[in-house]
Amino acid sequence: MKFRKFTIDNYKSFQFPTEILFPDGDNGKSIFLIGGMNGAGKTAIMEGISYCLYGGKVEDIFRAINRKSLALGNASVSFELEIEMDDASPLIVKRSWSAGVIDKPKAKDLEERLVVVRDGKRVSVQNKQMWQDFIRATIPPGITQFFFFDGEKIQEIAADDHSEIRLKSSLEAALGIEYINKLSSDLLYIKQEERKGFIEISDEDLDFKESELKLQKSKLERLNKKRYEIKEDLESFKAQKEEASKRFQAHFNVEPETRDAIRETEKRRIQTANRLGQVESEIRTLCEKYLPYSLLGGLFEGIKQQIEDERESTQGEAIKQNAAELAKRIVRAVEDPEPIYKERLSYEKMAELEKRIYTLLSEGDSVNSAIKILNLSDRDAARLLQRMEEIENCDIFLLQPLLEEKKELGIELDKIEFSLQSGAATDSEREIFDQLQSEIEGCTTQIGRKTEQLRLLEEDILIYEKKIRDIEIEIEKLYEKHNVSKVKADFIEECDAIAGLLNQFIIRMRKNKVHLLQEKTYEMYKLLSSKSGLIKDITIDDKTYEIRILDKNGQEIKKSGLSAGEKEVFALALLWGLAQTSELKLPIIIDTPLSRLDSTHRDNIIRNYFPNAGEQVIILSTDTEIDNNYFKNLQSHLSGAVSLVFNQQQELTTLKTGYFWEV
Repeated sequence: MKFRKFTIDNYKSFQFPTEILFPDGDNGKSIFLIGGMNGAGKTAIMEGISYCLYGGKVEDIFRAINRKSLALGNASVSFELEIEMDDASPLIVKRSWSAGVIDKPKAKDLEERLVVVRDGKRVSVQNKQMWQDFIRATIPPGITQFFFFDGEKIQEIAADDHSEIRLKSSLEAALGIEYINKLSSDLLYIKQEERKGFIEISDEDLDFKESELKLQKSKLERLNKKRYEIKEDLESFKAQKEEASKRFQAHFNVEPETRDAIRETEKRRIQTANRLGQVESEIRTLCEKYLPYSLLGGLFEGIKQQIEDERESTQGEAIKQNAAELAKRIVRAVEDPEPIYKERLSYEKMAELEKRIYTLLSEGDSVNSAIKILNLSDRDAARLLQRMEEIENCDIFLLQPLLEEKKELGIELDKIEFSLQSGAATDSEREIFDQLQSEIEGCTTQIGRKTEQLRLLEEDILIYEKKIRDIEIEIEKLYEKHNVSKVKADFIEECDAIAGLLNQFIIRMRKNKVHLLQEKTYEMYKLLSSKSGLIKDITIDDKTYEIRILDKNGQEIKKSGLSAGEKEVFALALLWGLAQTSELKLPIIIDTPLSRLDSTHRDNIIRNYFPNAGEQVIILSTDTEIDNNYFKNLQSHLSGAVSLVFNQQQELTTLKTGYFWEV
């Protein structure tokens, strides 16, 4: 596996998209050199590659967004890594975080997006976790600390006599032992889960369930037999009905179903006759109650006028009879209680006024005089007027619609009775008609009953079939749980056998891997150490991974007794041994590895470690670590070099082709 291109955008001092191309060196040129002063962005590149592959906390990402871009509202950052796989197929991983267009974005607003491109085709990332797992399986994060490291990692390993013990899990991951341990643990878990299935089930329990199953099957068999009998009866009645229907049609040349039509016609005849009776009753009531009086309806207006004239004539006569008294009361009303005029009348004038009023009243109105024909009292007149009003508002005027309805009902009733009389010509035909119709109706009734019986019976059959299935499933589960289950016992026995083989394999593999690791580590340590002549061997315990350094006399040399430089070259030797032993072809990325070393150790690392560290080695260095002389020593191994140029005023890093002093 090799890195071909890395793009970093808006991260720390990389405000704008910056591409770093990693060329493929010929003839063993495996080293790519990235130069940069302190603060120019070397560590940002290391962090960016890790974030691109494995993601990170949004808080850390947000804090590292370029400050100028963030101030302008650009809360986004992205990394893209183009990889050439071992089979030469391309893989592109792009991971970005963005808060979108919002005011004053915060870390929680960042949304992560992962894009994976394989063989030039963008793959679906709906299942983000699946592709993240793919990346982690391709480049395991527990192992990359031994391939992507800086001076701090070297110091961590070199820190004390037992630092490697704390790295046990990572060491086993790098050596490939972790996956075998995981497989062994999974196998143990499966075996334990299988053992949970061993519940003690007695033969009596199985016999009881078997007898219950037999009983339910016996009941189901009886129900199926009864269903068969009902179906036979049902088919028989259907055949009888069909035969009767054919004879009916042959004899009367009509379908037997016309019997229903006849019944419906008879029903209509009864309804029509009943309605006709109601209409006739209403007509009689109207004629008896109102008809005699309604014949005088044309005289009602004259009678009303005569009553009114006689009333007015009677009132006039009453006035004439009381003219003297009325005249006196009218004259008194002129001045009592007060005069209605300014000048008071004299006695003579008052007498003259009373006389004139009397004359007027006693003469009366000759127009209102009428000949008294009816001569009714006021009470009788009021009763007569009320009666005439009742007659005028009565239902006698509904008589005409009722007469028309009676006529229509009579015509319809005649038609219905005629159709009924033509239904059967003779008594013998009527007898045959009734006999066949009765036979058909009897078959229809039996068909309905048998159909309902069959429906209920089939429901019961479904219930018993479900009971039987449930019991069979229960019995099957009981057999599966039975402690004499041969299949389960064999499976657990196989799990034990496989677990034993895996444990033996782990022991042998760990011994082989640890032995190879100590050989490779000692091999590189001799090349790097200034005291290699004093060291006879390096041993690593294949259980605890504790490392012992032995002198020529076989005495242990404590790591704490080594100088700082010796500790660091020992750490580099161990990292190189892990890379070689793991057999993983990952790129090696080293950030400022020489800052704490003296010139002797630096010379050894430049000559012996960097050219042999891996198939692709990316070194991030300052101009004082790999200076002009070291650069010349490495030049024959370089596939290329670039420099990070940091503008302090703009706080901006850009990329320049060539190392510091290269043009």
